[in-house]
Amino acid sequence: MNRSNSFNHKKSIFFSIVTLIMISVTSCTSQEVTLNPSDVSGPDGVSSDSNSGYPEQNTENTPTENDENKAQSTDSDLLVDITMEGGSGKAYIQSPVKVTGSGDDLMAELIWSSPNYDYMIVDGIRYDNENQSGSSTFTIPVNSLKEPLSVIADTLAMGTPHEIEYTISWGEVHSDMSGTAGKTTNNTDDSNKNTTKISKNTNASTGNGKASGRSSMPGPDHIGKYDKTGELKLDYAGQFTVSSYGEYRLISIAGSGDCLLIPEGSEVPKDIPDDLIVLKQPLDKTYLVSSSAMDLICECGALDMLKYSGTKAGDWYIEAAKEAMNEGNLLYAGKYRAPDYELILSGGCNLAIENTMIYHNPEVKEKLEELGIPVLVETSSYEEHPLGRLEWIKLYGILFGTEEKAGEYYEKQLKMLEPIMNMENTGVSTAFFHITANGLVNVRKPGDYISTMIELAGGEYVPGAPDEENRSGSEDSAGSSSDSSAVSSMNMQPEDFYASAYNADILIYNSTITGEIHSISELVKKNALFKDFKAVKEGRVYCTKPELFQKTTGIADFMKDLNNIFTGNDTELIYLTKLD
Repeated sequence: MNRSNSFNHKKSIFFSIVTLIMISVTSCTSQEVTLNPSDVSGPDGVSSDSNSGYPEQNTENTPTENDENKAQSTDSDLLVDITMEGGSGKAYIQSPVKVTGSGDDLMAELIWSSPNYDYMIVDGIRYDNENQSGSSTFTIPVNSLKEPLSVIADTLAMGTPHEIEYTISWGEVHSDMSGTAGKTTNNTDDSNKNTTKISKNTNASTGNGKASGRSSMPGPDHIGKYDKTGELKLDYAGQFTVSSYGEYRLISIAGSGDCLLIPEGSEVPKDIPDDLIVLKQPLDKTYLVSSSAMDLICECGALDMLKYSGTKAGDWYIEAAKEAMNEGNLLYAGKYRAPDYELILSGGCNLAIENTMIYHNPEVKEKLEELGIPVLVETSSYEEHPLGRLEWIKLYGILFGTEEKAGEYYEKQLKMLEPIMNMENTGVSTAFFHITANGLVNVRKPGDYISTMIELAGGEYVPGAPDEENRSGSEDSAGSSSDSSAVSSMNMQPEDFYASAYNADILIYNSTITGEIHSISELVKKNALFKDFKAVKEGRVYCTKPELFQKTTGIADFMKDLNNIFTGNDTELIYLTKLD
């Protein structure tokens, strides 16, 4: 090869390399990177990571190029988040929206919250309502998921036909329909992304609310060569069981896995299943991330078994926990999504107790386990009966060797509550709610543990079971909102809440998410509709104290508070404040 040919050959190679680099850079820059939302703290410093049954707040997602390509290249059904502008905001299109088709032939199914829309106009073409017996439904063509879509919808709600212009903006695309259905346009609370659904295994209840059966998760008859010798008696809890195999205990938690508890000084059996989580007592260097467990652990006398906390000292309402951190006996080791691995590993951490928020960041759980730290995911927030949550104190007593003290505390609380639960219903109707940042009314669903406590304490919970057209989204700490039995609360339009609760005898404002309110006038400032509520006119409005949802053992006192306000004795309240 002569010098000229050699130069041309090298030149060709050089340009080939440059071309490959440019293609690589172009490909990389076209991918959108989605960051995890930053930590969100409540108004009083309470992190939204706490397992209070409320979701963490998430930023709104916009469609990426990958989302657009996904929608344009598949014939499978997709779900696409939407937001809407236009109209009064009272009626809305449910989100996410189902999109079908491929290429340029995408069709979107729009389901309204109202049955009053008779036609829609898209690109000058009229589309008639397809559902004459329920929520107005339309199937329309979609040209692009990148560009907002302007539509006109005709409503009959005002007596005469009235055309209203709306703009639909497309958001995140979901290729898997499970785990996303149930959200709606106006709901900003979204706890369904990247979560693992925990199925409920609660007991059936008798007329007085007490569990009539045992958990559906009993331990097997044998573990290796060890025969089952007993099982922990549970009255209300349905999310865990504890079975005995001689000196060993098998702890089974619904959707979380099985743990084999090894007594101090005993050997780990060699013939146990590989998937068992092995917990060796004493568990005296525990990293507690689930804030709802702290109160139970303190009351069963096991605070000294905790070495690390996922909550800062200033964010605790539990004085014993705050004091332990201020004295240096309990160290802050980071939130669930960002633990201080070096700190907890160097300190010999031998157990991490997480709540279901860990499923938002499964890589953290995997990393802890990789470092040899067993992870127990507690699911107490899935207990349907309020006393089911309280009964988790038995589990912590077993874990930390204070079983007798835990049992005594539980029985004492039960004895305190039985007279209240056996009282006749007072007939006092009560609404429990808060106003979200975007002006919606968040209420607990019928059957949720808060609404159940209201009924057990002698009240009648309102609003009742919601119609689909009145729903504005639901939330779940870890599960899918497509399963209505798994959600604990929902958002409503203010007008819908007014229609169902304006005549309620008592209003209770939930301070957990948006903070306390200190007067009735402050409530009316949030929405002028409240001035016409019966409870507002009669001065029967209350607000929860922010420590309520950290004080799991306060269930008995809270139910006493409820019973007191139902019977007109509201002078000595613990977790409620009467508003003037």
